[in-house]
Amino acid sequence: MARLLFPRSLARREFGRDLAARDEIVGAWRKSVFDELPAKGVAGCRLLKAYVTSARGPQRTLFLLQAASGDTVFLMHRPKGDPIGDNMSYGNPAFGKAVDTAMSQALRDIVAGEFDVEMREKTGTPS
Repeated sequence: MARLLFPRSLARREFGRDLAARDEIVGAWRKSVFDELPAKGVAGCRLLKAYVTSARGPQRTLFLLQAASGDTVFLMHRPKGDPIGDNMSYGNPAFGKAVDTAMSQALRDIVAGEFDVEMREKTGTPS
């Protein structure tokens, strides 16, 4: 089984109590259709960017995939029109800073046990 970890502080910041947004994020993760980016400074990990279509318009979601465990960690969910949602690449300085902040916060939450988990079969998941 593959796991998607939702660090609680990131979930609160990125989508709050919007359960439709959370469902969109989980749906994008289950589909496993991603653009991959290197996770700069984090060995054995990759960033996975998913494009999400919603009633609120296009969204971009970013996950961190840990190769050794196969776990995926939710990092951010941004709409097009947002400075980070418009350009989720390291060419955007705001993106690089936001990724660093999100990864640090995710680590703090996971170490503290402050996260929720979604599960799926490993079939079709990135490796």
